[in-house]
Amino acid sequence: MEIIEGYDHQSGGHCGAMALRNVAEYYGWNYSEAACFGIGGGPAFVLYEYPDESWVTFRASPTWLERAFFERLGIPHSYRRGDDFETAWDGVTGHIDEDDPVVLFLDPTSLDYFSEEPDHVPPHVAVLIGYEDETVQLSDGTMENRQTISRSTLADAWVDERFVSLQNEYLVVTRAARTEDETDATAAGLRQAATYMLNPLDVKRDARGPGEEGLPALRSFADYLGRWPDLPDADRPVRAARRAIDEHGEGAAFRSLYAEALGELGQQTDLTPDLADRMQLVSREWQTVAEHLAEIPERDEPQPELFAEAASMVSDIADREESIFADLGDELGYRGGRE
Repeated sequence: MEIIEGYDHQSGGHCGAMALRNVAEYYGWNYSEAACFGIGGGPAFVLYEYPDESWVTFRASPTWLERAFFERLGIPHSYRRGDDFETAWDGVTGHIDEDDPVVLFLDPTSLDYFSEEPDHVPPHVAVLIGYEDETVQLSDGTMENRQTISRSTLADAWVDERFVSLQNEYLVVTRAARTEDETDATAAGLRQAATYMLNPLDVKRDARGPGEEGLPALRSFADYLGRWPDLPDADRPVRAARRAIDEHGEGAAFRSLYAEALGELGQQTDLTPDLADRMQLVSREWQTVAEHLAEIPERDEPQPELFAEAASMVSDIADREESIFADLGDELGYRGGRE
């Protein structure tokens, strides 16, 4: 197998942030998972209509995190999507031949190494680090070990249309250099998170779909929760929501990871230390919501009061996040307008 030597695979809680961490480590930039998440502009909240269902699902981190990280730091890179499989295959294997790891954007439900079917909105991010004629080796930051999959599995996972459009999408560093000031990039990433959550239309990027985003989407989700007892099978959206909060076992809609980012990156940007502490408290509230949702399918019949309680918890979280992101935006100079 043609494989990149010197690539150190490490695992963490967020697939994209760990892909960035591992690639950054390979090029000698030494960013933590939390720093990558913060510079990339996490977290998020995006609602998506579930295909052929009368309920919604969501993701708690942005679809553009990886691209934003490289753009913000001014790292020269190539981003491609839309090629047919053979063209994309020739492209990524050529980069491996040059010892450059390739960030892939995939459908997680097509990856056969997960013990349970993952239930998060694509893209799932992994790094291609090796290949031979009929297999590839991936560094998936949500898994403890490197994963080997077949070429045909990669072909299936590289295309999806259920929630967002994926077509053989990848990103690769073309020159190992950072051309933007790191403190400026950090401040921009943190400021964009505040902008996005408070006023998602002020952010040029989007979540690749027509769904609501930011705090308005989080408040809408609370409203949906209150109506779910009327669904024919309320257990299915409840399980999907719980898994979305607990994506990859992080357990707190990535708010704990973002609290770490605020603590680490806030030292560079002179943020008030209590922002990280407040976000850590919000992460615990998200964990409580996940635990509450886990109890609902265990009941024989849907109980509206349980859904109402969960909806109230989410509404309270929206209020607390609004306060945190407003203060974050104020400290970093966000006054409205396009970011």
